[in-house]
Amino acid sequence: MAENPFASYTIEVPKNYAEDIKKYCQTAGGKITHEYAPFERQVDFWYMSFIYAVANKLQPVPEKETRNITPASILSTNAFRITHIQLAFLAHNESIEELANHRRVFEYAMGMANAGIPYLLQILSDQDDKPLWSLLDYVEKQLHQSAS
Repeated sequence: MAENPFASYTIEVPKNYAEDIKKYCQTAGGKITHEYAPFERQVDFWYMSFIYAVANKLQPVPEKETRNITPASILSTNAFRITHIQLAFLAHNESIEELANHRRVFEYAMGMANAGIPYLLQILSDQDDKPLWSLLDYVEKQLHQSAS
């Protein structure tokens, strides 16, 4: 397993979205099935928000009032996420030297996830009865657009 340069940090979400995020995560008290709580853990929601922001070329959003959801050491369980974060940071900053500043890379990831969170929450709430279907509809639409 690759080293996790972010292991000593904590993943945080904007305080004003923390309760809404929990609704869509199974381990945070969301409804039991994936149809209602499509994300197993809050870190999975956070990472999807990060991916959304990168894919849509959003700008990082710093947040002052946050809530800790988990230690960033959890990223080691899906180590490809660490690489994705580093590659997105590299593409954004175009400086390989900056990759050595792990705090800066992680702050970039936090800012990007913050930027994506309201959009992901909106997608999940498009069809009130089954958030998973809203998410899958969004992904399918994006795939069709990129194939065109």
